[in-house]
Amino acid sequence: MADLANSIELQYLFLFSILLILPKALLRFHIPVGISSIFLGIGTALGLGWFENDQMLLMLSRLGITSLFLFAGLEIEVEELKKDGMALGLHVLQTVAITVAIAIAFFFIFDLSHRAALLLALAIMTPSTGFILNSLKNYGFSEEQQYWIRSKAIAKEIAAIFLLFIALQSDSWSQLGTSSGILISLIVFLPFLFKLFFKFVAPYAPDSEVGFLILVALICGVLTKKIGTYYLVGAFIVGMLASEFKHLGKSHKAEEILKNLGMFFSFFIPFYFFKAGLSFTEDLFTVEGLILGMVFLLVFIPLRIAMVFSTLKFFINDFWKDRNEISTSLLPTLIFGLVIAGILKEKFNLEPRILSGLIVYTLFSSIIPAIVFKKTPPESFV
Repeated sequence: MADLANSIELQYLFLFSILLILPKALLRFHIPVGISSIFLGIGTALGLGWFENDQMLLMLSRLGITSLFLFAGLEIEVEELKKDGMALGLHVLQTVAITVAIAIAFFFIFDLSHRAALLLALAIMTPSTGFILNSLKNYGFSEEQQYWIRSKAIAKEIAAIFLLFIALQSDSWSQLGTSSGILISLIVFLPFLFKLFFKFVAPYAPDSEVGFLILVALICGVLTKKIGTYYLVGAFIVGMLASEFKHLGKSHKAEEILKNLGMFFSFFIPFYFFKAGLSFTEDLFTVEGLILGMVFLLVFIPLRIAMVFSTLKFFINDFWKDRNEISTSLLPTLIFGLVIAGILKEKFNLEPRILSGLIVYTLFSSIIPAIVFKKTPPESFV
């Protein structure tokens, strides 16, 4: 029996059987797939001790996170953002200013470095666009409500990714310059790569677009990870640049690509959350961390709701009646929270009580919309 338990084939069979079915089944109890996958990872790590430093699980989780941010980047409609650019721009400026103010407060309260303080503030204030967009279809919102939720989430995430890059690369001017040069090179090179593919490959290789985009996002995600940023930066850039090529099929083709990509990341993203759960150690489960997480929730959830209210009141008053739906839908921070928690643990050795508080805040803030809103029969949300 012990040999069976130690069999890697049995462990993988357990992983795929449980992770691909159980989280979906738990949707009927309004538990998002991401949350249930995290707790499955925690239970596996603490109860079984499996998959420590497992390279296959690492690759599956990379496919999940890069394809999710590729999807988020592809969802960007530049013309759509331009149409309400003033209101969105003011809201982003408001968010950036308050995030920096919170980072300054964390710098003094928790005695953190300026980079760690900014990262912690970003983890608390940044909505997880991919998670939010994939959840919207379950709530029965109107097209106008979905538009403003989507636009605000995307605008905030673009600003947050820029701040994340600055925070991670600002250790030295040379590091910032080198990394910026690599990113600029990617931004210049990728459109040429897309043009070549869509002109010389896609017409003769039906349904190859999704595989190509996922491969490029994975490569760019690994590249940005190697230069000290994170997978999501490279993958998001690929999606954002590729979104400009959706004119190839403002018809059914673009919709088909997004649908197939959505199916892909819905399959792989549970592995990312599961791996994140595996990294939770016993020292994170403390009463002090739980209390700090509750304090974060009591302080920052009302603040974030008030920020959205103020934008709607002063700049988009026509949608004041939708303030509760829009503000509550923007609360989940699951992806950004977990990503930055991992960075703070690995690079900045953040003390367990603060890390625990951040994780508690991230998990609870991400489940609020599922509790508050009446859902249509659930399809899937990460």
